[in-house]
Amino acid sequence: MNLEAAIEDAKPLRGGSTASTMHRRTTLQNSAQRYALLATRVIAGLVFWQHGLEKLVGFAGARPEPTLWGIRGVAAILEALGGPLLVLGLAVRPVAFILSGEMAVAYFRAWAPRGFFPIANGGEEATLNTFLFLWLAAAGAGALGVDGWLEKRYRWSPWQQLARYEPYVRALLQFIVGFLLVLHGVRTLFGVLPSVAGRRNAVTLAIDALPHVAGYVEVVGGVLLGLGVLVRPASAILCLEAIIAYVFIAMPRGRWPTRNGGNEALLYVAVLLFLAVAEPVRGVLAAVTRSRRR
Repeated sequence: MNLEAAIEDAKPLRGGSTASTMHRRTTLQNSAQRYALLATRVIAGLVFWQHGLEKLVGFAGARPEPTLWGIRGVAAILEALGGPLLVLGLAVRPVAFILSGEMAVAYFRAWAPRGFFPIANGGEEATLNTFLFLWLAAAGAGALGVDGWLEKRYRWSPWQQLARYEPYVRALLQFIVGFLLVLHGVRTLFGVLPSVAGRRNAVTLAIDALPHVAGYVEVVGGVLLGLGVLVRPASAILCLEAIIAYVFIAMPRGRWPTRNGGNEALLYVAVLLFLAVAEPVRGVLAAVTRSRRR
């Protein structure tokens, strides 16, 4: 906080003291963050659950995995169980940590060998999930989660210690999301980074079917997120863009995000919604610097 802001906050306000006003503001901010976190984990959990159901039972016309003993079978079990647990807010930290590791393995095993850029090698969703789940492991369940009730009852869990790392992991997630959005913007504006891998006969991602002007929004907004500057307004605008992409482009193609090209758009909505509401972090470099100072 700079000197001018400190002086402004110290001025007495009509109808109540400065302290009580700041307390109300902090309470509202915390409440907004908790419910934004709820929305984020529910969206991410439901989208992820569909992948598990595809592999287990052939959900939405997919080809089910014939054996559960292979690596894809294990992934199917993790996804089919982990998705609902995230939605319920039950054991969010350990579940999210395991799912983050699963997604990292999937990326380096299946997608990374096909190219460097995630939006071109087919691994964008795996990249998003890796860092989103890693952040959820630090952030916890938020509002209306079973974990909240358990923590009040038992008061302590070793997984709660991960909460201290939430700002730093969020800064990393923020950077990754900004980087991916910049790549999408560059693709839209200059026609580079074509998708060379992914599902067979997959439809164009909803976010790539937006008008040309969306490329400028993605490049500018992605850079701001990566730098940790104007995070809230940039996230709000980009979140609105992702919602438009899903509602007007993905939804008319079909009901299920795993089939209509809207998976990535929904994941961007989930992350950007929280970033638009939460108290901003400055970015990866600033977070690391602050940690060293402490």
